Amino acid sequence: MKKTVLSLIIAFIASFNAYSQITATLFSSGFSSPVDIKNCGDDRLFILEQAGRIQIVDTDGVKNTYPFLNIVSRVQLSSEQGLLGLAFAPDFATSGYFYVNYTARTHGDTRISRFRVSATNPDSVDPATEEILLTIWQPYSNHNGGHLAFGPDGYLYIGMGDGGSGGDPENRAQNRDSLLGKMLRIKVDPSIATYEIPPGNPYPCSGLSGREEIWSIGVRNPWRWSFDRITGDLWIGDVGQGAVEEIDFQPAWAQGGRNYGWKCWEGTSQYSSGAGCLPLSSYTGPVYTYAHVSSNCSVSGGYRYRGGSHNDMWKKYFFTDYCVSSIRYLEVDSLGVYTVTNLGNIGPTNVSCFGEDRFGELYCGGVSSGNIYKFSSADCTPATYINGGVDTVIDCASGSALLSVPQGPGFTYIWSLDGTPLAGADSASILASTEGLYSVEVSAGPGCTNTASAQFVHSVPETVGFAGLDTLYCVYNSPINLLPSPLGGAFSGPGMHCITFDPAIAGIGTHEISYIYHSNQGCNYVATQTVRVDACLGISDNSWLNTITLYPNPNSGKFNLEIVSDKDKSLLCSVKNMLGQVVYSKSIAINKGMANVSVNAELANGIYSIQLSDGAASVTRTLVVQQ
Repeated sequence: MKKTVLSLIIAFIASFNAYSQITATLFSSGFSSPVDIKNCGDDRLFILEQAGRIQIVDTDGVKNTYPFLNIVSRVQLSSEQGLLGLAFAPDFATSGYFYVNYTARTHGDTRISRFRVSATNPDSVDPATEEILLTIWQPYSNHNGGHLAFGPDGYLYIGMGDGGSGGDPENRAQNRDSLLGKMLRIKVDPSIATYEIPPGNPYPCSGLSGREEIWSIGVRNPWRWSFDRITGDLWIGDVGQGAVEEIDFQPAWAQGGRNYGWKCWEGTSQYSSGAGCLPLSSYTGPVYTYAHVSSNCSVSGGYRYRGGSHNDMWKKYFFTDYCVSSIRYLEVDSLGVYTVTNLGNIGPTNVSCFGEDRFGELYCGGVSSGNIYKFSSADCTPATYINGGVDTVIDCASGSALLSVPQGPGFTYIWSLDGTPLAGADSASILASTEGLYSVEVSAGPGCTNTASAQFVHSVPETVGFAGLDTLYCVYNSPINLLPSPLGGAFSGPGMHCITFDPAIAGIGTHEISYIYHSNQGCNYVATQTVRVDACLGISDNSWLNTITLYPNPNSGKFNLEIVSDKDKSLLCSVKNMLGQVVYSKSIAINKGMANVSVNAELANGIYSIQLSDGAASVTRTLVVQQ
């Protein structure tokens, strides 16, 4: 339902009058089609020019006389092609590595590459250091996406448009065998020639087929998206076809595999009713949409403000439309209701990108003007929120926790515990180990002071583990399915794929298998087990590994094992709970041929692993007990 013109005018005037103290002023100029703004953790800002250059500006907005990187000769440039994304490695300060997304002159494909900064000049990069990690074929010249960012999990996320043309004619956004129309997630490391698939990527571990690089599907052209630097939440500005623009949101705790609906849905409006299209409720819908009225044409996604300088900007998600000179922001209340405020024309035009500096202060770039703007407010009150604004900080069973507030240039900090000032606690972060109420007073200068407090408590650690993995295998043993507890985490380690450990893939040697679980308290818990894989030379008969039947399953703790072997065997039958503890064991002697063994383990309801081993090889099956 459309609002009346009068109601829109009233809403605009009210919001403008209430928040007109938020402004965007010229910070730097003279850039050619700036399309991204990034920081590497120090005082510099890096400006991507679409033609293929990365420029550096200092804290005063002064541009270096030479580019940080120049790969113009490798970049294919058009209205939606070019150098489109930049991400600095989390350890850039020591490693010097960063990643770019650009359209290659060769065939117009998307290229994800790694470069390394000069060892002698931190403001310069030799183009010869390029390592091409991933090439993605592009059928058309538009909808390249292009944004890059490292997530809070340390993995590299890549936003890919649907491949272009109009209306996704080949339905690539819903095709899980295509990398187009997707958010991708990969593991990159200089020791890896190209990239690896991170644990927890949804395909095919979800039981559905699909490219392993995919994190989520169903986006049209995610033109600028960002992670909340405090919470890790993902905000996506997805450009619409011709009627609706949308903002998508994925909370940090959510797993991959979301489907944002394109091309079946454009925003919350049905675009296609073709084969495979489902009701809107079957997809992850946008948190905000707006129509192509009043010259709106293309959303430019931004950032949630997490800087320390302006308390009235805190937690607001800033974005705009490329065709309209009005900056807007979204807020969400405790009930999950989103509201938008239009600041009107506060300076920038044709905004193509937003960015943050190391303090979280907000910038945007005008692609036509070549100008970079910095956001500010007349409110000088510091944004003083301990660990993002939580009431209680939990230590995740470590005995201590880092408490921090947003930093700002020239800020001073005074911390207290239960009302008593803490000696030497005069920085933006402190390590708390004693339970109690921690408070901090932050000052940005005379008349610009704010306070905040949070309770620190020791946590009760969650019990995390997994069952089904033995300590010794032969390289030719069959793959083993592991049983994690609680569910919802991810396995990692040599030979692991989803929940399966394959000795042949792990190879000969000693390996560490880990299960990482992220709790709803925001804590990461890790369970590990060391496993050895040997060649096991001289042992040739393991045919019994694949000729075991367990029935009935589920059962009441009483079950049968049917084992076929062409030799006499002495086996150890072990039943383990979800923590890997042996709760039942029995020695079994079978003769050549088929043996049927009855087992009465008297187990409580739950999921167990049952393992049969002849001392040289073993096999594991899942056992479900339901009384």
